Amino acid sequence: MNGLQWPRYGRIWLLLAATLSGCGGSQWPVYEAMQGSTMGTYYRVQYALSEACRPSQFAVEQQLIRFNQSLSTYIEDSELSLLNRAPAQQVSPISERLDLALTAALELWRDTGGAFDVTVGPLVNLWGFGPDQPKQWPPSDLLQAEAAASVGMQHIQLLPDGKIRKSFAATYIDLSAIAKGQAVDEVSQVLAGLGCKHFLVDIGGEVRATGLNNKGRAWRVGIEAPMPGRQGTVQRVLSVSDQSVATSGDYRNFRRVDGLRVDHVIDPRSGVPASNNVVSVTVVHPSAMWADAYATALMVLGVEEGLAFAEARDLAVLILTKSADATVAERYTAPMQPYLLSSAE
Repeated sequence: MNGLQWPRYGRIWLLLAATLSGCGGSQWPVYEAMQGSTMGTYYRVQYALSEACRPSQFAVEQQLIRFNQSLSTYIEDSELSLLNRAPAQQVSPISERLDLALTAALELWRDTGGAFDVTVGPLVNLWGFGPDQPKQWPPSDLLQAEAAASVGMQHIQLLPDGKIRKSFAATYIDLSAIAKGQAVDEVSQVLAGLGCKHFLVDIGGEVRATGLNNKGRAWRVGIEAPMPGRQGTVQRVLSVSDQSVATSGDYRNFRRVDGLRVDHVIDPRSGVPASNNVVSVTVVHPSAMWADAYATALMVLGVEEGLAFAEARDLAVLILTKSADATVAERYTAPMQPYLLSSAE
């Protein structure tokens, strides 16, 4: 599946649950796995083999190819790329897949007061975290105003019968903050449709855990420690079943300017990098798409505003923050507590 590239920035990878679950006993089903590449990262599927559950890797990869052909911005003739090149006011039909992603994005944009915005790409590029080198560093007020002119989901209108219209031709939609989770949901639906009862789908760290792992207990999902020199080590372990997990973080992608750290997380409301001490956010939710989107939104909202937002909506959220002395602190909502394991577990 070469050539299906998605942005890598803004994500941190959840550690593979297989490394935490051990080997199954003889009375529990045999587990098999398939893995490969998609969206510029990996995918991995683990499942309990049964008479009904015998998924084909070819079928899974074809599903991912179709997904990319809809929502990738790295494929020139994808559905989303064609929409991004559409002229202002043109009414364009869109697929159910793209309509689902944009409907969710619009809902979260309204719910967060603009903190979540899939049109923020021009500002991301302006601050040097996109595919192009910034024109000027730091960007001038004029360049910021020019980039911000086409940013905002108020410039997108979802019309009846699966159609869309952009107010500005320059409005550019990038669904990387929501789409990997949506792809996890789609692959999970395929497995469930085949009769699979126990499986884990992982695409670049966005995870859906269904049923039980190969030891007959809830799946273990590790959250990476967000510290230099500790990449690949576990900060926390979650125990989840019939839930999705997504983590967003900023410690893998930042710049230093005049001795100051500038993170890639852009606050669409201000047009500048978010100024808070959040280094990662993990969300547990029934939908991987929503877990993915919420994790990104909470990175922008910050600790206090983010926790208040999550608590008002009964979201299971773990926020890791870094203090001036580089120590990491944890803050989490009450719905997250049941998923947190002690190191002894």
